[in-house]
Amino acid sequence: MNYHSTKDLCTRFRCSSRTLFRRMKREVNPFPQPCIRHSGSCNLWGSDEIAAWELRERALTRSVSEARSEQSANTNVSGNPAA
Repeated sequence: MNYHSTKDLCTRFRCSSRTLFRRMKREVNPFPQPCIRHSGSCNLWGSDEIAAWELRERALTRSVSEARSEQSANTNVSGNPAA
Protein backbone atom coordinates (compact mmCIF):
# COMPACT_ATOMS: atom_id res chain seq x y z
CA MET A 1 0.00 0.00 0.00
CA ASN A 2 1.18 3.49 -0.81
CA TYR A 3 0.79 6.36 1.62
CA HIS A 4 0.40 10.13 1.37
CA SER A 5 1.74 12.43 4.07
CA THR A 6 -0.08 15.50 5.33
CA LYS A 7 2.35 17.63 3.34
CA ASP A 8 1.69 15.60 0.16
CA LEU A 9 -2.06 16.06 0.52
CA CYS A 10 -1.81 19.77 1.29
CA THR A 11 0.22 20.23 -1.87
CA ARG A 12 -2.12 18.04 -3.94
CA PHE A 13 -5.32 19.78 -2.81
CA ARG A 14 -3.71 23.23 -2.35
CA CYS A 15 -4.92 23.63 1.21
CA SER A 16 -3.60 23.76 4.75
CA SER A 17 -3.41 20.82 7.13
CA ARG A 18 -6.13 22.52 9.17
CA THR A 19 -8.42 22.37 6.13
CA LEU A 20 -7.82 18.62 5.80
CA PHE A 21 -8.85 18.11 9.43
CA ARG A 22 -11.93 20.35 8.99
CA ARG A 23 -12.92 18.26 5.97
CA MET A 24 -12.76 15.13 8.14
CA LYS A 25 -15.63 16.59 10.20
CA ARG A 26 -17.95 17.23 7.25
CA GLU A 27 -21.26 15.38 7.20
CA VAL A 28 -21.25 14.86 3.42
CA ASN A 29 -18.22 12.99 2.07
CA PRO A 30 -15.86 13.50 5.01
CA PHE A 31 -12.16 13.30 4.28
CA PRO A 32 -10.74 9.92 5.37
CA GLN A 33 -9.05 9.52 8.72
CA PRO A 34 -5.28 8.91 8.60
CA CYS A 35 -4.23 5.24 8.57
CA ILE A 36 -1.18 6.06 10.65
CA ARG A 37 -1.47 8.92 13.12
CA HIS A 38 1.55 10.59 14.71
CA SER A 39 1.75 13.62 16.95
CA GLY A 40 1.70 16.92 15.13
CA SER A 41 0.93 16.91 11.43
CA CYS A 42 3.03 13.88 10.45
CA ASN A 43 0.12 11.58 9.55
CA LEU A 44 -0.17 9.08 6.71
CA TRP A 45 -3.23 8.33 4.57
CA GLY A 46 -3.74 5.29 2.35
CA SER A 47 -3.60 6.21 -1.33
CA ASP A 48 -6.63 4.02 -2.15
CA GLU A 49 -8.80 5.80 0.44
CA ILE A 50 -7.72 9.21 -0.86
CA ALA A 51 -8.45 8.22 -4.47
CA ALA A 52 -11.94 6.96 -3.51
CA TRP A 53 -12.66 10.18 -1.56
CA GLU A 54 -11.50 12.29 -4.50
CA LEU A 55 -13.82 10.45 -6.92
CA ARG A 56 -16.78 11.02 -4.58
CA GLU A 57 -15.81 14.68 -4.20
CA ARG A 58 -15.68 15.15 -7.98
CA ALA A 59 -19.12 13.56 -8.35
CA LEU A 60 -20.54 15.88 -5.67
CA THR A 61 -18.97 18.91 -7.33
CA ARG A 62 -20.45 17.92 -10.70
CA SER A 63 -23.93 17.42 -9.24
CA VAL A 64 -23.84 20.84 -7.55
CA SER A 65 -22.68 22.49 -10.80
CA GLU A 66 -25.41 20.76 -12.78
CA ALA A 67 -28.06 21.83 -10.27
CA ARG A 68 -26.89 25.44 -10.50
CA SER A 69 -26.96 25.30 -14.31
CA GLU A 70 -30.51 23.96 -14.27
CA GLN A 71 -31.58 26.62 -11.79
CA SER A 72 -30.15 29.46 -13.89
CA ALA A 73 -31.70 27.99 -17.06
CA ASN A 74 -35.10 28.08 -15.34
CA THR A 75 -34.69 31.73 -14.37
CA ASN A 76 -35.11 34.52 -16.93
CA VAL A 77 -32.95 37.64 -17.22
CA SER A 78 -34.98 39.66 -14.69
CA GLY A 79 -34.36 37.00 -12.06
CA ASN A 80 -37.94 35.75 -12.11
CA PRO A 81 -38.66 32.08 -12.69
CA ALA A 82 -39.55 31.25 -16.28
CA ALA A 83 -43.27 30.72 -16.76
